[in-house]
Order: sequence, then C-alpha cells, then structure tokens
Amino acid sequence: MATEFQTWTVTESYLDIKCDLGEGPHYDPETNTLRFVDIIQKKLHTVDLTAGPSSLTTLTLPFSIGTTADIEGVDPSKKILVGGKSGVCVLDRKTGELELLNKYFDGDEEKEKRMRGNDGSIDPQGRFWIGTMTDFWVGEVFDEGG
Repeated sequence: MATEFQTWTVTESYLDIKCDLGEGPHYDPETNTLRFVDIIQKKLHTVDLTAGPSSLTTLTLPFSIGTTADIEGVDPSKKILVGGKSGVCVLDRKTGELELLNKYFDGDEEKEKRMRGNDGSIDPQGRFWIGTMTDFWVGEVFDEGG
C-alpha cells in the first residue's frame, strides 16, 4: 500500500526577519503562538499564528538565550524560563527583566565568561534540561570536561 504525501512549495518566508542563529522553537497550542530565539542577536521572537505575520513581536535581551520553557501555573505570555548566558532565569515578557534563578558554574568565573546556555527541553517529570557550550565570542571550542 503506497503512502500519499502532501507537497508544499514555499515561495516566500512566513516571517520577514533575518536571524543570525534562530533556534528553540516552542509552540503554545492554547494561544496558537510560536516563540523562538535568535541566540546571536539576543532576541526572543513571538508570533500569533492565528493573526499572522503582522503579529510578530520581538524582545531584545541584555544577553543571549538558547532555550525557553513554560513555568507550570504561570501564564507564558507573562513569564517564562530561559536558559541564558550564565544560568537559568525567569523572563518577564512585558518588562524584559530577567531574574537569575541559578548559575551554571557557581564560583567559576572563567567558565561563566566562556560558556553559554544552548539547547534545552522539559522532561516528562517537569525538569528543565539545558546544555552549555563555549560561547561564540571567546575563541575556539574545546572539551570542557566533566
């Protein structure tokens, strides 16, 4: 039995933005919105898929973030978790303020300068997992060890 596939031809971008490193897409089915980050430009983009491309909002942050997550019991249009440059933060999406909850490398200033949060996800138990890596601005990537 042959499987039929739908095919689409995309002739133009849905959003007219130029990300340097767009990552971390998160779809919220309750509001039909999509959010994603531009790690290099230090931006969080959100678009209401019902309203379309004209609803795009962009929040510029003081440092790069690599991933986002909802907080249980909190309206994600107001506050979300972010994996930022040196730790996990709560981002107030209205004011742009960031509250640092926990550093990745407490007490290790050299690693804090060199590293940044990258990809992440929430596991089935509700834990926020974030990978770290050498930041773009500090030179060659090398094994950070355990």
